[in-house]
Amino acid sequence: MPQNKRYQKEEIEFIENNYKKMTVSEISEHLGRSEKAVRGKMERMSLQLVSLDRNKPFEWTTEKDAFLIENYQKMKDEDIATVIGASEGIVFRRRKKLGLKKLLKEPFIQSQYWQRFEDGKRIWIHREVASKKLGRELSLNEPVHHVNGDKLDNSPDNLYVCKDKSDHGRVHNSLEEVAFELYKNELIKFNHDTGEYYHELPIRTEG
Repeated sequence: MPQNKRYQKEEIEFIENNYKKMTVSEISEHLGRSEKAVRGKMERMSLQLVSLDRNKPFEWTTEKDAFLIENYQKMKDEDIATVIGASEGIVFRRRKKLGLKKLLKEPFIQSQYWQRFEDGKRIWIHREVASKKLGRELSLNEPVHHVNGDKLDNSPDNLYVCKDKSDHGRVHNSLEEVAFELYKNELIKFNHDTGEYYHELPIRTEG
């Protein structure tokens, strides 16, 4: 995939929301872009990576290895990383090097999405559900859009598989266009004091 492709709004928001808790490698893997491209984008966004402790060299000790070996099945990588002062990516790579495969299948929330580990592999549940909905495997270049904006709602009707990142951007642009139409029809308003849009539409309730 070309790495000079314009970053979509949701990609920029993902970087802003996660650069302090995810490594560049993890962010680049999620976005489907190279680490070099992601680092360049972060620099243009004035995000100071060098000031983060997780970007300083991390040394594994006998005690830290022992803690990992003792707890990798009953703790998430994220929690182990917090205890030993590392990033989740560092813990994940150390586990792989030591041949420690997670058997834990219970889902957990991380990076705004439901995930789980199965046979040592990270499963993004929204992509798994979307794949079952279509009856085929998804390619890495097919983003999954949450129709109602709730990234934790993985019901099949709430998931739409985009053709590529450009198509995902088109979906978001269509939502913005509808929102502006609602504003023009005074169904959405703008608060000039807070700089936020709001609506006074009746809220649907069940029953």
